[in-house]
Amino acid sequence: MAFMIGNGEHFSEIEKIDSERTSWNLKAKILRLWEVSDFSRPNSPFSLEMVLMDSEGGRIHATVKKTLIYKFKDDLSEGKVYSFENLGVSTNGGAYRTTQHRYKLNFQFGSVVQRITNHDVKGSPFHLVPISDVVSGSYDTDYLVDVIGVLTGVGTKREVTSQHGSTTKLNVIALEAQGHKIQCTLFGPYVDELNAFIASGDYNNAVVIVQLAKAKTFQGGYVSCKTTIGEESNNHELLNVLGFGQLLNIILMLKNRCSYHHCFLFL
Repeated sequence: MAFMIGNGEHFSEIEKIDSERTSWNLKAKILRLWEVSDFSRPNSPFSLEMVLMDSEGGRIHATVKKTLIYKFKDDLSEGKVYSFENLGVSTNGGAYRTTQHRYKLNFQFGSVVQRITNHDVKGSPFHLVPISDVVSGSYDTDYLVDVIGVLTGVGTKREVTSQHGSTTKLNVIALEAQGHKIQCTLFGPYVDELNAFIASGDYNNAVVIVQLAKAKTFQGGYVSCKTTIGEESNNHELLNVLGFGQLLNIILMLKNRCSYHHCFLFL
């Protein structure tokens, strides 16, 4: 299905995007938007990465390569709806895929982005998968996963040092849902924010949603999603493992208290 707006341009649903055409137009909300640092030059951006969702609930990953960041960065904002014209298409592959879509989009020099306010994109930003599916091995871990569970345990904060001498904080939380458990390893400054939340003393039965997490099964049979957290993707050593910084959104909810954190994931 395609639809039209005032200027006559055709816009397609995300679900319909394929390789039959070299460029596509769509209207979608930016669910997540993040910048990836260059591995060799950590203070220099390598790309902009984002997850888009349209009004039909379709999702697709999109990338702005390094040479085009200057052209589009100031026009893009997480949580806003845009019309996108003349985006290129390529196969969505790798072990850290943010969506189930077979393809992903690439910004081109001739791409056009316009903020629109008369087009609603509703629906949950989460695509929750039962923890039982992850720990049973039935979930394809090439795709990043959203899970929800009750916070049942918090480890002890410690520090780890990379082979290059940089140090980062680490902590582990345990989540449980319907009798199934999963661990999530947090890195970076949000370890302090987690500890501050725990120190408040009002965290019993807190519910945690982890979005776009990379899961790994260990020999012991448990599953762990490892994360490094920060507002900017400045840990280029870890990001080189990923290829790009995966966004994690942790929501700690208790009664009417909510704390939202955007985080980066790695495995």
